[in-house]
Amino acid sequence: MTLFEVDETLTVAQVNRAIAGALKRAFRNEVWVQGQIRNLKRSQRGHVYFDLIDPVPAGAVPKASVPVTLFDSNRQVVNRIIKRTGNSVRIDDGVEVRIRGAIELYAPRGQVQLNMSSIDPEFTLGRLGADRDRLLEALRTEGLLEANRGRPMPLVPLRVALITSEGSAAHADFTQQLGSSGYAFEITTLTTRVQGEFAPIEVAEAIAACEHLDLDVVALVRGGGARTDLATFDAEPVARAIAACQTPVLCGIGHEIDQSVADLVAHATFKTPTACAQALVERVVDFDFALRARSARLAERAALVPARERQRVNEAATAVRAGVELRLAEAEGRQAKSAAELERRVGQRIVRSSARLADRRTRVELGARHVLAAATRRADTISGELRTRPLLRLDAAEGRLDLLRARLDAVDPVVALRRGWSITTTADGRVVRSTGDVVEGDRLAIRLADGRVSSTVTSVAPDRTQEQQ
Repeated sequence: MTLFEVDETLTVAQVNRAIAGALKRAFRNEVWVQGQIRNLKRSQRGHVYFDLIDPVPAGAVPKASVPVTLFDSNRQVVNRIIKRTGNSVRIDDGVEVRIRGAIELYAPRGQVQLNMSSIDPEFTLGRLGADRDRLLEALRTEGLLEANRGRPMPLVPLRVALITSEGSAAHADFTQQLGSSGYAFEITTLTTRVQGEFAPIEVAEAIAACEHLDLDVVALVRGGGARTDLATFDAEPVARAIAACQTPVLCGIGHEIDQSVADLVAHATFKTPTACAQALVERVVDFDFALRARSARLAERAALVPARERQRVNEAATAVRAGVELRLAEAEGRQAKSAAELERRVGQRIVRSSARLADRRTRVELGARHVLAAATRRADTISGELRTRPLLRLDAAEGRLDLLRARLDAVDPVVALRRGWSITTTADGRVVRSTGDVVEGDRLAIRLADGRVSSTVTSVAPDRTQEQQ
């Protein structure tokens, strides 16, 4: 008696054949299946292998999955179908597809798989278009389409964050344009995948990381490709990251026809990475040229300032000279007027004296004839006085005139200088009136009647007697 009762024992091959037969009965014809590509691999023989899953967020565990095999012979057929749509679809991770194939069992592994034979590109394009339209409507409703466009663009955007796949042609084109411009661009490269299942999350995280950098602008670039290759830039995480970014975001994505959602949300968009870099260079060039033009205008104006100031100094000197000459003329006029006034007064006094003399003579003649002799004597006396008194008065008047002239000479600095006086001033023009106005080492200017003398103070000795008084 055996430990276990076994009615029938099957080999592994028998089990696989039974499963294969069941699959053939269940799926007599090829079927269409839709799902999302994941874990895509390409063999050296041209075969393609991937898992087709029900769509889930990037990195999430799928609820359903089926292995897919695309043999090289069928791959060429699929490529011709895709080519008829303008190569807008590429089989890659993260792409949602509708494919046709036979459900079979791969006996060596005992694995059910789908042997792909055809594809429906319009399904993929339709899903991309529908998702794009839904996202745009949501962004428009939330007012996010214009958010980044409202960020002010710096006049000289030299500090650039470059988000792309480092080592790619887009990276090389962009950096080469900035590097050959001759301007001091500072490029901070944040390398990410730009296509595939995880690319949208990586790009969004890179944009968010820019908030912690000291930047002028963010450049998001990649080269051209199929519509599915550029699906990253239609993804919601990327669009919302651009809208939330406080720094202007420029897109240089190699589109041939359509604009991506990222293009529509960004501050500005350009056809290629090269065009994006050229736009930055042109903005700096425009600022540079404007700055040089302003510098030239400032230089021209600066060249005019010395001549204008020289003219002002000459005008001021002329005005001072005219003022001095006017004051001298006024002083001479006042002096002449004083002399004339003095002469007039002397003449008036002489006239009055003559009138009084004639009056007295008349009274004497009419007074008394009996005192004629005495009057005659007095007349002779008075006559003598009349001859000498005007002269005396003239002498007195001339003395007063000389006194006035002496007073004028006393206040005339030129006369004082001729007498041996001098005027001492410091280097800055202050008049030295006391020993307290100077210290040793001061430069002094001494004005004399016939010129000026410069000197240096070697010692200062106050008059102690004056201090005690």
